[in-house]
Amino acid sequence: MDEETYSQTKSPGTAAAENQEPALSSGPPPMRFTVVALAFVVHFVAWIGYCALMVASSNYYFAQGVPTGVAMFVLACVAGAAAIVIARELSPIPRSIVTVLSIAIFGISGLAEVVGRVERPTPELMVVTFAEIVPLIGMLVFPFIIAGVLVAVAGKPAVAGRPTVGAGIVLLACVVIAFCCLLPYFGVLDPAALPSWFRPEVPIALNSGVGTVAVVFVLGRVQFRALSFGWSLAIRAFGFVTLACGMHLCSLSTGLLVGFYPLGDGGRMFWTGATLGFPIGAVALLVSVAAARRRLS
Repeated sequence: MDEETYSQTKSPGTAAAENQEPALSSGPPPMRFTVVALAFVVHFVAWIGYCALMVASSNYYFAQGVPTGVAMFVLACVAGAAAIVIARELSPIPRSIVTVLSIAIFGISGLAEVVGRVERPTPELMVVTFAEIVPLIGMLVFPFIIAGVLVAVAGKPAVAGRPTVGAGIVLLACVVIAFCCLLPYFGVLDPAALPSWFRPEVPIALNSGVGTVAVVFVLGRVQFRALSFGWSLAIRAFGFVTLACGMHLCSLSTGLLVGFYPLGDGGRMFWTGATLGFPIGAVALLVSVAAARRRLS
């Protein structure tokens, strides 16, 4: 039976339901959304690994050799390739921009680590000169770009499932754990009362990373097309803030765990902002999603 005959024989109620379904759903189709989510996980993990090795190479002698440079090159290439996969869901012009930025930032960052360990840096080796700036751009600026891409991809109109409660619960649990571990930094909890072996950076980095991934799944199941402009804008804005702050909090906490704040006082400023933006943005996102769903029901 061809499509035209089927459309004529199906009941009016079925036709109305099928016509209404796209209007009440949004986000990439389930399989494509899964690819986007997995690509983000790969990008996130690979770039966190690169940043950790970058900090370690400045603190420990064993991390200053060529094998470490090769490992950083591979991690940078994987992170850049995954970012390009995420950007494939965008329209042509933004996709091209993100692709060029990904190749430039991650390609130069990875290549410079290998060249800088094989050949002593000289003014003629511009790729090595750029190595002092480009990785920091990838660490501190690119999270804003990838967060915007994810919000844009999650809001594209298509058929998707209903919001998953599990992702929201995971995000809330991660926020609570990370917030409790941040209390010593704000003077609320005396660090001397904690065990000597306890490093709060470990649960902070872990929970901010898992929570950031959970945000992607929360956004990917929001029914944006069924919402008013105000609710849609609020969810997108809070999602963007939570994603960007979560990525910064994870990468900078990992750097602090390994040795120090990348970029010195600038990294400390980003870390302080992320410690506030991640829990506040996540709670506001969950409240907005719950309120919007209640208005639809």
